[in-house]
Amino acid sequence: MKLKTENTQKNFVSISIIWGIIFSFLVLLFSFQGAHAAVKLIPVHLLKWPGKGNDYAILVDKSAQKIFVYHKDNRFKPVKTFRCSTGENSGPKSKKNDKKTPEGIYFCTKTYVKKELSSTYGIRAFPIDYPNQLDKKHGKGGYGIWFHGTNETLKPRDTNGCIVLENNSIKDLSRYIRLYETPVIITPKINMIPDKNLKKESMRLEKLIKKWSRTWQNKDMGQYMDLYSQRFSSRGMDWKRWKEHKVRLANKYKKICVSIDNLQLYEANDVVLARFDQTYSTELFESRGEKRLYFGKNSNEWKIIGEFFTEHKAVKKVPSFRPPTPFEEIEKLVHSWKKAWEEKNLRSYISFYDRDFRSDGMDLSAWKSRKARLNKKYSSVSIRISQLKIIKRSGRTALVRFKQGYRAGTYYDLGMKDLLLIRSGKDWKIKKETWHPL
Repeated sequence: MKLKTENTQKNFVSISIIWGIIFSFLVLLFSFQGAHAAVKLIPVHLLKWPGKGNDYAILVDKSAQKIFVYHKDNRFKPVKTFRCSTGENSGPKSKKNDKKTPEGIYFCTKTYVKKELSSTYGIRAFPIDYPNQLDKKHGKGGYGIWFHGTNETLKPRDTNGCIVLENNSIKDLSRYIRLYETPVIITPKINMIPDKNLKKESMRLEKLIKKWSRTWQNKDMGQYMDLYSQRFSSRGMDWKRWKEHKVRLANKYKKICVSIDNLQLYEANDVVLARFDQTYSTELFESRGEKRLYFGKNSNEWKIIGEFFTEHKAVKKVPSFRPPTPFEEIEKLVHSWKKAWEEKNLRSYISFYDRDFRSDGMDLSAWKSRKARLNKKYSSVSIRISQLKIIKRSGRTALVRFKQGYRAGTYYDLGMKDLLLIRSGKDWKIKKETWHPL
């Protein structure tokens, strides 16, 4: 009897231990699941929403063939999800007829309704701004990328590059689109990260942008240019020439003020777009417009790879009128002529030439045709001017000489350029152009 009692007690202890282990395991399991469930995930692409204006963002997931619409008050869950079809071929669009859908951050630029469209585009369509400024900088081509409906059965990965939805879906999606304001973020796959990580990255980028503004205002060109990638280029200038340009402006103005408003931060494919309203002012003028800074990752650091400004308003603040000196007039002409040449704006470029222009056996018409061919041949043109001097000036003529570096594609040359100028009314015009290679 005593032996039976001892065995019963031992069995009871063993069962208690086993149940204790099971209970502890279940507690740990549910604690882990609870902790995991508490982590809120958010699309990495929606770093910072603007304080005013646009309320929605449109995310296109090419791998899922779906469109997700998010509202700024809840980035944890989309307010709408739509099926879509993207390009027949995978990867980001890079050239015409490659049947690929672009990848990046875009904005709708126009809207078309059914009566304005052929049957191919269904009942509604929204062109996007591909190729945008960054795409052009990277040499990407092609055009005509739209969100649009279809009168056919929707099939995945079945377009020439557009994002196609069923007609009832494009009609519904149109309620969330504000032209030039609603971001359209197209990615191979939407990436979700914890909310706290997103906030940390957003604050990191905001800090960089504040430093960019502060060092610009303080004319601290060392720290200012340290924010730019060596891969940076803008307005035909690489990193070195951009620094030279900014140093000239810093020396020209006694005080520079830069203010930023309505900052937006969006990410796509390891590139961040910082879009904001910028007011820039000096003692001579003030300008307002939209600034776009594109950041790329350099190891673990964000660096500016592209910068673009669209001016909305400029106000001169010249306290008293002083007629420009002959050198200032000619310097302005040369730099405006150079800008038109770099931008391949043929109409503006030719406007700097006199109608009786002659050079290298060509009249103005032949010169224009030659420049049109070169513009078509080369995707980019870069001109560097230094040592500008007025060699001779008398009455209504002037001879100007400067050192010119010319780069178009892989071609480069360096030499001295002479421009024979003639005054036509209030303006100087180029009568003859001569090139002396170095």
